Amino acid sequence: MRNNELAQVLRATNPWWSRRRRASWVLDDPELTARERHGWALATATSRTVLADLAAGVRPGTVTLVVGPRGVGKTTAVKDVVAHLVADPAVDPRRVVLVPVEHLDEDDRPRRMGGVDLAAVLRLPTRTGAPACDGPRVLVVDEVGTVSRWPAAVADACRRGDQVVATTSVLDPRDLAALLAAVPEGALHVRHLRPATFAEVLMAEPAADAAQVRAGFLRHGGLPRAIAEHRDLGDVSHELVERVAAGLHHDVCRGEDRCPLDRLLAAVCATTDRFVEPAALATHLDLTTGEVGVLLERLEHAHALDPRRGLVDPLLHRLPSLLAPERHTAPSAAHIAAFSH
Repeated sequence: MRNNELAQVLRATNPWWSRRRRASWVLDDPELTARERHGWALATATSRTVLADLAAGVRPGTVTLVVGPRGVGKTTAVKDVVAHLVADPAVDPRRVVLVPVEHLDEDDRPRRMGGVDLAAVLRLPTRTGAPACDGPRVLVVDEVGTVSRWPAAVADACRRGDQVVATTSVLDPRDLAALLAAVPEGALHVRHLRPATFAEVLMAEPAADAAQVRAGFLRHGGLPRAIAEHRDLGDVSHELVERVAAGLHHDVCRGEDRCPLDRLLAAVCATTDRFVEPAALATHLDLTTGEVGVLLERLEHAHALDPRRGLVDPLLHRLPSLLAPERHTAPSAAHIAAFSH
């Protein structure tokens, strides 16, 4: 992307740079308003607790990775942090730069920053649209794990004294090791946001019938918005299903035509017994065991798969039938209960 294109993206994503919008931007932010419509209070409280130290003030020369699966609320959680920081009279809001790796262009088509784009924004924010300011920056990078060579760009910013807060749905252990080796000792912090368990959902509704809560959980799973939409709408919205699926498709399939996400998840669901079976999957998908091994590793790095138990959340079992009901039949509640981590 050219610098002027990056500048357009950053200016659209950082409304608090305008004095008139410093406080009011939260009223029409898409993630924060979506949570107002369909939010689950326990998840909001948990994420705020996990990231409370970040909201308390600027921490120069540090890196915090906020890790969790697609749809768990990472973007909303870091926007809560941004809202606290830019509302603080002691913090110049121009220091806070939100970098959306995944964004929409002028025609509402999805686009992603590449490694060169991310490095340019983090190294020289003023050349890519950010206003000049005094002091170190607070660089908030959303979905950094989808960018090639991201550890180097993040580490460079940290060593310059900036604070980096980065969300990622994909965390390859090799990338984490590279980042750890490249930043000063003690500078890296990793925080996890996880889907709720059945026990947590049940404890949040102590007066509800346990059997009904269990039946609902086996349909909506533990993603906060899925829980709230099932409560408010009776089921998970198609919009949420498509968002989770699009993110997972990029994280796992990387645009490869031989890997339709619905077929992959349906095959994992159908072939998992005591363990996930690569050979059975390869036969089911007409791929080599090596190709299947790569896909399973990516599913694991995307926090969607436990190799010992299968797909980690009930909604992932239902995703194929929700995406393509003409091709896939929804698995039974008994199957989901047996093979969800």
